[in-house]
Amino acid sequence: MEVREKERVVLVSLAEDEDVLPHFRAAFLGALDSADDADVGYAVSFAHATPTGPDIVGLAVAPPKRLTAAHLAALPALRIAAAASAGFDHLDVSALASAGVPVTHTPGYCDIEVADHVIAMTTALLRNLQVGDAHARAGGWSSRAVGAKRITGSALGIVGLGRTGTLVARRAVALGMEVLAWAPRTSLANIRELGVTPVATLAELLSASDVVSLHVPLTPHTKNLIDADALARMRPGTALVNCGRGELVDLDALRAALVSGRLSGAALDVLDAEPPPADHVAFSLPRTIITPHLAWLSPESGYAAYEMAARQIAAVLSGRSPRYGIAAR
Repeated sequence: MEVREKERVVLVSLAEDEDVLPHFRAAFLGALDSADDADVGYAVSFAHATPTGPDIVGLAVAPPKRLTAAHLAALPALRIAAAASAGFDHLDVSALASAGVPVTHTPGYCDIEVADHVIAMTTALLRNLQVGDAHARAGGWSSRAVGAKRITGSALGIVGLGRTGTLVARRAVALGMEVLAWAPRTSLANIRELGVTPVATLAELLSASDVVSLHVPLTPHTKNLIDADALARMRPGTALVNCGRGELVDLDALRAALVSGRLSGAALDVLDAEPPPADHVAFSLPRTIITPHLAWLSPESGYAAYEMAARQIAAVLSGRSPRYGIAAR
């Protein structure tokens, strides 16, 4: 009997957790149609860098690692590329489509966690916790030197009402906040059904909010969506939350707005470079909360994106359609 070389399925991630690969492998093998394929056909492995080679048939890629046209040129056998994340701007979808390689992603696996993180950051900014912490550590003990706003009645402006933005809106409404949304792709009826006030333009939302939270994908149109002009439209004392994509915000412009005092604070879970270098501009931002891209994480969601990606790779390799395919734009 001829023994064929195993085709490779690789999970690409910066994760250091030793349990990531076992979860990915188990989900992949469990979703294959054929037990023979599980035993013989595929070698499942892990890499910190995007691999290439003639034997790789499936790739799952977690941001910030990327799959580019250059990588694709050295992956002649690739049959499926899966983003191990809800967002997929780290994959060259156009190049993959041109090569006939289907692309998938993992929407919904951490919506609850991100929404909870956004609300935690929003309430922390309104209560000025980042300033209070720094004040106390520096030897101060004056509540009036810190200042804090009432959460109930404060205006939260949500940019984009997709899955996560909708969950944030529901939580904010439950807290008694005034919630505004700029969401051109969502019907006015659906926005109002959430107890949210729709606004016609981003400029209108920026000028009417106490806190602005970003919930749009990164595209050429949304890169640096929050730039110097956008920040200038915010009323004095506004705060910014970004748990979406780092490149939605021009960090140099954000720094200028914080240093000048126009913005009261910012909370960032994502940056334009991850992991950031020690001299990254984010670390010089005053009155800022920075978390290391952890909004997605909980015991429930910790392996979900990898498992969803693995099952979709198995579906394609078994001749089935993936559940969360991405159409080329």
